[in-house]
Parts: sequence; structure tokens; C-alpha cells
Amino acid sequence: MSPAQADRPTVSVVVLSHRRPHLLRRVLGGMAQLDYPAFEVVVVGDLPGPDAYALPPALAARLRYVAFTEPNICRARNIGIEHAAGDVIAFCDDDAVPEPD
Repeated sequence: MSPAQADRPTVSVVVLSHRRPHLLRRVLGGMAQLDYPAFEVVVVGDLPGPDAYALPPALAARLRYVAFTEPNICRARNIGIEHAAGDVIAFCDDDAVPEPD
């Protein structure tokens, strides 16, 4: 990691997904394109989990999956926060795709 990268905060992107695997696949594809050196993705959702998708190895190494089947967005966000390790926590819905930068 370069000195400029060391000054940047680590970011945990929490993605909530409930019964929409096609949208989870799309948002994870967007996460694979992020141009930020220090981030992780925490998916809180029901099955199938990210293991069911062909993720690029670089993203798979940054991804944590927490199984959660209850349709309760507030509780799912709190669970995502509990599993996040970043200095900053960002949320991305499964029906959105982040910009690379």
C-alpha cells in the first residue's frame, strides 16, 4: 500500500438483499469495478449467497456474507454494521450499482 493509500479510511460497503438474487449479482458486479484501495463488502441477505456467483477473486477476497432471511431492513442494517470492519460504513441497496470512483 502506498503512503497516499494509507491515509485513506477503510470503507465497509453493506449491501442488503432479500429475495432478489438477480439484483445482488448486478450490484456485486459494480462492486468489483470500484476504484478504491481499502474497502470490503458485507452482504446481508438470504440465499443464494455470493458463493453462487462467479465473482472476481479480488472481490471475493473482500467479501463477507451474513445470512439473514427476515424481511426487516433496520435489523439487516444493524447486522451489517456489526460485521463491518471499516472506518466508514456505506450502504448500497441491491437495486443500485455504485460508480467506480
